[in-house]
Amino acid sequence: MKSLLLIEDDKIIGKEIKKFLEKNNFDVKLIVNYKEACKELDKDYSLVILDINLPDGNGINLLDKFIKKGTKVIITTVVDDVDFIAKSLDNGASDYLTKPFNLNILRARITACLRDSNLDVKSDFSLREGEGKIYYKNKEVSLTALEYKILSYFIKNKGQIITRNQLLEKFWDSRESYVNDNTLTATIKRIRDKTARDAVKTVRGIGYRMELWFIFFGF
Repeated sequence: MKSLLLIEDDKIIGKEIKKFLEKNNFDVKLIVNYKEACKELDKDYSLVILDINLPDGNGINLLDKFIKKGTKVIITTVVDDVDFIAKSLDNGASDYLTKPFNLNILRARITACLRDSNLDVKSDFSLREGEGKIYYKNKEVSLTALEYKILSYFIKNKGQIITRNQLLEKFWDSRESYVNDNTLTATIKRIRDKTARDAVKTVRGIGYRMELWFIFFGF
């Protein structure tokens, strides 16, 4: 059974979420403030569900602490602001949900974040790092060096939202002032044209996500 840490300052909402997730075979510990959450940092949880707006501390600081120890975090927030959400994702959050949210959607997002990378399912992509190649439906994809790096990055971060800012900072030199969102959009379009239109999905206003069921690693 996967263990989850739920950090939610509204006790009524927290208890509802806890009850629902426990019915779906998760082991959930509910914490209602920043101080108590800090005491959980030395424990091993499969995933943290983190309410950013806590009464006694900054939730972003908690995000940083859990990310540094390698724990996946789903952000929950009443702030429906694209820049704020993008910043949270840039800081390492695996996903986010704006309140109010459907509990079944939360369950699905948790499952997606925790899904093992080596699922025994039919997959369309195969990343073969030793060969420096990517295959789509058992055929090698003809990619430029940049396209290979970006598609590999999506495969390694399958299921996770990657912001446009993350991609621009990682793959384009900050001194290249001519690089802009259109350059990134064009590169993603070429990758889709060479593979599939829905291989890399757009998360409107935030960035992109490669769905989990597309991927497996080949060697």
